[in-house]
Amino acid sequence: MGFSILIAQFYGDCQFTDAAMQKPIDELKMKGFQVKHVKTEDECVKELASNQYQVAWIISDSNIKNPNMIPSLTNFHSNGGAIFLFADDSPWVRHASDFLQTKFGITVEGNYGGGNNMTYEENGHREKGHFGQHEIFTGIKHLFEGITICHPVYSTSASRTVFVPIATASDGNTSIAVYDPPSNSTANEGRICLDCGFTKLYINWDSAGTARYIVNVSCWLLRIENRFT
Repeated sequence: MGFSILIAQFYGDCQFTDAAMQKPIDELKMKGFQVKHVKTEDECVKELASNQYQVAWIISDSNIKNPNMIPSLTNFHSNGGAIFLFADDSPWVRHASDFLQTKFGITVEGNYGGGNNMTYEENGHREKGHFGQHEIFTGIKHLFEGITICHPVYSTSASRTVFVPIATASDGNTSIAVYDPPSNSTANEGRICLDCGFTKLYINWDSAGTARYIVNVSCWLLRIENRFT
C-alpha cells in the first residue's frame, strides 16, 4: 500500500508488553502498512512533525508530560493526518480526552467492567452491546469491547452529530465513535476514530474480530475507498 502508521503507546503494563503490541503491528504489516512504534511523548511529537505518516494511533495514559503533545496532534490532524484514539477506564483516558476536548468540547471518562462481545445489528449502534453498519465493521459480526472501558461525554447534543457514536458497550454508553469531515469542508482535516477499550489490543486478541477491526479502521481513516478510484 505504501501507507505509514505511527503507533504511540503511552500506556503499558505487565500484559501490554512490546510482545503483545507486536500482534497488532504484525497484522497491519501483513496488509502492507509500514508501522513505527514509539512509547514516549517526545518521540511521538518528533515523528508527528516529520510528515511521514498518514495515520497516528494514540494509546492514552493517565497524564501528559510534554506540553507540545496535544498541540502537535492537533496540528497533525489539521494538516490531513487521521487519528485512531484509544482510551480505557479512567484515568487511562488523558490523551484521547484532552485532544477531543480541544477539538469538539468532548471529554472521555468512566470505569466500567466490560468483558463482553458486542454484536452486529443493522441500525443497532445505539443498543446495549451492539454496533451498526459502518465501513469499519465490514466482515465483523462480533467485537470484544475490552475488559475495562470508558465513554465519551458529549457537551452538547450537536456534538453527537459531529463525533458520531457507532457502537454501544454493554453498559449502554458509546464505545466507538467517529468523525468524518464534511465533504464540502474547506479544511484539510483527517478522519478520527475513538475506541474506549484499548485492552482489546492485548486481551482476547484471537477472538471476536479485533484483528480485522484494527485493519478496517486504519483503512477507513486513510479514506482507502477514495484513493484508488
